[in-house]
Amino acid sequence: MMKIAMAQIAPYLGKIEDNLEKHRDFIVRAKKMGAELVIFPELSLTGYELMDLVPDVALRVDSSTMRSLKELSRELPFFAGFALEERDLFYNASGFFRDGKLVHIHRKVLLPNYSMFEEKRFFAEGNRFEAFDAGFGRVGVLICYDYLHPSTSYLYFLQQVDLIVVQSAAPARGMQEDGFSSIQMWDNMSRVVSKFFTTYVAYVNRVGFDGGMGFAGGSHAYGPTGTKLVQLAELEEDLKVFEFSREEVRRSRILFPAYRDERPEVIFKEMRRILNED
Repeated sequence: MMKIAMAQIAPYLGKIEDNLEKHRDFIVRAKKMGAELVIFPELSLTGYELMDLVPDVALRVDSSTMRSLKELSRELPFFAGFALEERDLFYNASGFFRDGKLVHIHRKVLLPNYSMFEEKRFFAEGNRFEAFDAGFGRVGVLICYDYLHPSTSYLYFLQQVDLIVVQSAAPARGMQEDGFSSIQMWDNMSRVVSKFFTTYVAYVNRVGFDGGMGFAGGSHAYGPTGTKLVQLAELEEDLKVFEFSREEVRRSRILFPAYRDERPEVIFKEMRRILNED
């Protein structure tokens, strides 16, 4: 059993040092709550509506800020979001930091480019959904719009992940009597993914404002039987902890042996057929 903290923060747009200090503060608070891991939202070190600021705030893996993040991970392991520069290309990225090292990077694959979103103007697309060993279990990372495509969680299901980490910068949209419809949409996805792919899901959304865009919060975590474990506030910074148990993952897969009964070779064959159709 381990405790995982969800840090629902409001990053400062384009102010990396200020955001780094906020990460430090939340890690200290999480540690006092008994947490052994912290998850921050999408682009937590830079803010979301960067636009032409992307080249100015993007981090290289050998940058001084990366060294500071690595050093910070000696306090607690954590997931953070940032703009990543590699070979003059820029990615909306997530990094997992542990024991003074950058252990894993996920580059956002599915970039929204409709309505208020313009990510393809400023970011290159990633091309992998690669699970990794985080020290307590197998983890898959998704960044916001990645998650709204069920196929991405399915790829992690095939890699038998124990936890899907979703880092998000989702606006507040569609006010209803019981809250924002956008928050309900993410919640519905997590309930289905966790139950039918028998995995923990930690969805961490940001709050605050970038320009005219207001972010909803409403972060949550679900266990591997589709049971909600924790719910964070809407529209304000929050920090809550849920308990992760590898034994609970095992129990859920005994009760519902979806992976055992899956036939990915059939899915692969059918995908080839569909893609090759004229």
